[in-house]
Amino acid sequence: MNSVRSGGIGRRLGRLKDSRRIILGLSVGKLKARYSEAGLGIWVAVLNPLLVMLAISFVFTQVIRIEMERFPLFALSGIFPWMFFSGALTSSVFSLASRSALLSQFNFPREIVPLSAILTEFFSFLAAWLILYPLFVFFQPAALLLFPVFVLTLLLMLLFVSGLGLMFSVGNVFAPDLGQLLGVFMMFWFWVTPVFYTLEMVPRNFRWIPWLNPLTPFTILFQEILFYARAPSVWLLTAAGGWTLASVVCSLVVFDRVESELLKRI
Repeated sequence: MNSVRSGGIGRRLGRLKDSRRIILGLSVGKLKARYSEAGLGIWVAVLNPLLVMLAISFVFTQVIRIEMERFPLFALSGIFPWMFFSGALTSSVFSLASRSALLSQFNFPREIVPLSAILTEFFSFLAAWLILYPLFVFFQPAALLLFPVFVLTLLLMLLFVSGLGLMFSVGNVFAPDLGQLLGVFMMFWFWVTPVFYTLEMVPRNFRWIPWLNPLTPFTILFQEILFYARAPSVWLLTAAGGWTLASVVCSLVVFDRVESELLKRI
């Protein structure tokens, strides 16, 4: 049974590789359509996390009065990856249900639809980094030396979000209430992710809670590289890699098992 399942996953990966141009074309087309209609263009992708960062910085520096040097930059290093994660997951959740006509008319790997939605968000994420990354380098020039680790973190997060997005898109088809509860779920996830606080700020007896969150190692990786400009530990990279592998493998297994029932449910 395991060999059959692994063979199915192998064939599925092969089909996705053969369909990479379709995925890329759909993603680029969505990206062009999105920003051709926006007066600010790609700056929209930069302004969203900046506005959230300003609001959080005001609350935590002027109201709660957290004492941390360059706190807005610290918050931005965590908020920006979160915005990609949140946007990609939200887009992928509704992707299969919203493309039911396309899925029923053409024979191609069903994963293409949520993956193209996630890749659109990732391209927007990358384009905005071209503007924001020099800002971090200006305050922490040593961050430039960690660029290869930064790229590795981006790739790991893309794969992690892709796997999670595939599972959520399938889940929304079989349990439509998932999409309705997504907003509340994402709000809860945001507050248990160390985006605007360090783990040292969490009471020791509650510190295990953030570590149950798969997004925690990715968030800390971005903070370590961009804000602190220091090489992250091997353990942190291993944790992010482990969550990525689990996410990808689980998503492929799920799709392999439910694809035959997917079109009947849409």
